Amino acid sequence: MAKPYREPATRKWSFRLRVRGEDIYRTGFQTEAEARKAQEALKQSLKAPHRPALDGPWKTTLAQALFDYAQERLPGLKSGEQESRRINRYLRLAQAPTLRLAPVQSTGTGEQGAQAIVYWSVRCEPPSELRRIPQGLSRHRDALSRRSEKSDRIRQRLAISNVADITAHDVQSLIDAMVEEGASAATVRLEHAVLRQFFNYARDTWKWKLAEGNPATRRKLPTVDNGRDRVLTNREWSRVCEALETTRNPYVPLALALLLESAMRCSEALVHVTWRDFEAENCLLRLRSAKAGKRAVPLSPGALEVMQQLRKHAESLGPVSADSRVFLLTYEALKAAWKRACERAEVEGVRLHDLRHTSATRFALELNGNMPVLKVITGHKTDSQLLRYVNIKAEDVSRLLHGRPLDHDDAPAGLRVIRAEIVRPLRNAPTPDIENMPPNVVALSPRPRR
Repeated sequence: MAKPYREPATRKWSFRLRVRGEDIYRTGFQTEAEARKAQEALKQSLKAPHRPALDGPWKTTLAQALFDYAQERLPGLKSGEQESRRINRYLRLAQAPTLRLAPVQSTGTGEQGAQAIVYWSVRCEPPSELRRIPQGLSRHRDALSRRSEKSDRIRQRLAISNVADITAHDVQSLIDAMVEEGASAATVRLEHAVLRQFFNYARDTWKWKLAEGNPATRRKLPTVDNGRDRVLTNREWSRVCEALETTRNPYVPLALALLLESAMRCSEALVHVTWRDFEAENCLLRLRSAKAGKRAVPLSPGALEVMQQLRKHAESLGPVSADSRVFLLTYEALKAAWKRACERAEVEGVRLHDLRHTSATRFALELNGNMPVLKVITGHKTDSQLLRYVNIKAEDVSRLLHGRPLDHDDAPAGLRVIRAEIVRPLRNAPTPDIENMPPNVVALSPRPRR
């Protein structure tokens, strides 16, 4: 084994090593003893029974490693599509093949002894110098590129570097550049999480040994302050209901009604609920693959009425399969319809996810803050997670202390009072004419069978 030597130009200690046909060069050590220790540790790891998978961190660039990691890891991640977009950014800068994910129908349930759930199929697309930009977005994309120019230079340098050469300073430089460019704290943390999880996967699954361990751990990150306390009132909800009567997609009003009455997440209602999950006799929705795993959602009388209306509508279109989704509606379509309804109703500052805040707050007032029951309704595992959604105001506490009645118009919105107004659009709405529908309206309901 060759001895460490000092580089004349940098005065740093280096070593070269050849093990099982692999030629490895490492440099940047302050002392000969430090270089010798790293050399011996590297030699032992390469000769160990569990050798590094693939070509190891010394012969694999970050772009290639991320591509391999994505193919192994993303199919089983619910957030795989979002993760692929962040990984593709590195792949494009390295002019490497990119990833494209397509949803699949998995037969696995995730339970013990069952097949693992697969959400996505992953395929690669050849690198292209000219990325196709949708019409109307060119100016917006150009502005984003100019704003992220500094961080993209760092991403490109990381993408073409060998994994073993990436240091904690490199990762911190990327974080600092994103903060300097004005990226939100949540955006910075999500990209940092991709790198941190990749290095952990390479260490634990591929048995890659890195001199500094995981260079993405213990980095200085911006603090995320994304707490929301906006609660929709009955007065506002009533105006939104009136605005929803003009919607042409019959699934929109009832999807919003179910979210408000059940405190479910949008993804749980729109993606994971099938008719097999609906137990009318027990007033339950059994979600087999929610965000925190499988859970049962108790249905209030208002939520149960919404489900019954949806069932009647589905049966009017033809035979209903147990595995068919309850809502033939995408999140983007529902979000756009909600935004338009709020604009027509002149209700400001309310996001679609605030319906979950509103529902949790209303249930907390109705149930006198019974935390175990509230966690069953919302699906949260801890009290701290639940309390982010229970947004009781000082005025509510003052009213309780003095025994004053709650003003109905200013109370958190609920379906008990105005339920008839929210179900009216579904009863009266004809089946949408998908072919002649305006481009800004997304209709996903099936055609009636002849």
